[in-house]
Amino acid sequence: MNGYRAFYNFNEKIAIESINDRSKLLASSLEEKINGYFSSLNSFSIYFKDDGSFDEEATEKSLNLLAEANNVENAFIGFKDGRVFGLGGILSNLNAKESRREWYARIFSGEDKVITKVYKDANNLSVFAFAVPVFNDNKEIIAALAFGIKQDTLNKAMLKLSNKNQIYTFIHDGYVITAKNEEHIGENINVLAKGLDGFNGKYIRLFDNNKGDYFVASNTKIDKYNLTISVYEYENDIYNASKNMLFDSILILFVLLIIMLPIIYYGVVYLIYKPIGGEPVKISEILSNIANGDLSQQLTSSDKDTGIYRSVTLLTRKMSEIVTTSHSISNNVSAASEEVSVVMLETAQNAQNELAQIEEISTAISELSSTSKEVTKNATYAENEVAKTKNSVINGRKAIKDKLDKTTGIHNSIQVTAQLISELKIDTLNISEVTDVIDSISEQTNLLALNAAIEAARAGDAGRGFAVVADEVRTLAAKTQDSTLHIQNIITKLQSQAEKVNDNIMLNVDVIKESMGLAKNVQTAFTQISDSVDNISDISTLVATASQEQLHVTEEIAQNTIRTFDLVTQNVSAINQTQQATNEVSKLAVAQKTELDFFKVVSS
Repeated sequence: MNGYRAFYNFNEKIAIESINDRSKLLASSLEEKINGYFSSLNSFSIYFKDDGSFDEEATEKSLNLLAEANNVENAFIGFKDGRVFGLGGILSNLNAKESRREWYARIFSGEDKVITKVYKDANNLSVFAFAVPVFNDNKEIIAALAFGIKQDTLNKAMLKLSNKNQIYTFIHDGYVITAKNEEHIGENINVLAKGLDGFNGKYIRLFDNNKGDYFVASNTKIDKYNLTISVYEYENDIYNASKNMLFDSILILFVLLIIMLPIIYYGVVYLIYKPIGGEPVKISEILSNIANGDLSQQLTSSDKDTGIYRSVTLLTRKMSEIVTTSHSISNNVSAASEEVSVVMLETAQNAQNELAQIEEISTAISELSSTSKEVTKNATYAENEVAKTKNSVINGRKAIKDKLDKTTGIHNSIQVTAQLISELKIDTLNISEVTDVIDSISEQTNLLALNAAIEAARAGDAGRGFAVVADEVRTLAAKTQDSTLHIQNIITKLQSQAEKVNDNIMLNVDVIKESMGLAKNVQTAFTQISDSVDNISDISTLVATASQEQLHVTEEIAQNTIRTFDLVTQNVSAINQTQQATNEVSKLAVAQKTELDFFKVVSS
């Protein structure tokens, strides 16, 4: 019954959630469809001419396209003066302003999206009108654009979205625009289902007087268009599944009871009586004797014995055999334990001697390990010192090489200087020759000036000016001769100094050659020292490596010795424990023999 109640409540919860979800889904679908209608209307435009009139042919064509796109019967435009332009042109029998059409009045009162109540259109069809305003460039309303959707078209579209068609669509004032029963369209929801319009919760439970049953409804509002979708479900439909479940459960229980009766009979006979195999009192007596240690009872058995009785007879026989065998084994175990105890005692003494010897070996290896560490330390120190010496030798070789290179450069530079001084000496000799020529020229000039003076004296007054020039020439020749003599003295000194410099440079060249020879000898000596240091470094490295390996081996031997010592110690402990265990086994064998004496067996 609890299962039925749980399923009842679960089924109710699922049904209510389903109604609520369907209400929201239908509201979303309707809102999307209405959005499509208004989007189509808002995309429409009227073609006005320059004189203010509109292009009727183009506008009629656009209205036709609008009607076809939305699958509606009629599309029309209501102008400010009340004239209505439809698919056939101006409707002469209708003035929307004078007839106070709802769509016309609400648009020109300022609403931007209008859904009217059901009314009779110009073709006497019951329709809803969807209307939007048309604005001019100054944002003034100049017309109302609308199309009519037949009442049954919108109703059928909504009912297709629901399996049971149990839905209402109504305006917030209660005016019903879609319903399962078309006669309810145009009625007020408060009359059809009082309280349904003002409900804002998740669901509401109301009573239907016409059907005589309660129904559960869920409302979803589309505030954007002043609409409400109400989906409802009758409780008989909701709880039928629970009632069917209860009936099916009772039927299944009855069928199972009929099926189980022969199974229970078979179970009692074949699963209880036959497995016992005999009288329970007889079996209890046998088990009581076994509990008292009496295994000497003679039990007869046959092929007809079954179940527990047969197992008890086999158990008694087997236990008698086991007790007899255990007596023999206990005696053998006791004797063997005494022999093992003696052997373990001797083994323990040998292990103690072995332990003492290993301890001495461990001490010796520890001393060897300490010595190896010291050797390794010294070898490492020697290797480091050799490395430092090697670096010093390398730096010395580099310094000697740099000095030799610089000395070679100086030698080459002095060679060039000596060559330049030799050339300078030659040039001074050439200058001397030039001064000799100048001196000869000045002497000849002097003679010519003298001759000119003599000729001017002979000429008298006519040669006086020439005589003055000749005196000036003679004076210049004398100065030139003095300058030439002075230059000659300077050149002589320059030649003497150049000679001395040349001799000094040649002496320096010889000294530098000797220095270069000594530097090369030092370089050779450093090369030999470097080779020797390399050999010493290699030997030191080998010694350090060997000492490291020796240290590692010594440490491994020490560790192995310690492990061996520990193992021997463990063996000694294990031997002692084994000896104790052997003594304990001997005691247990005696105790087991005493316990087995409790059982009385048939003598063989």
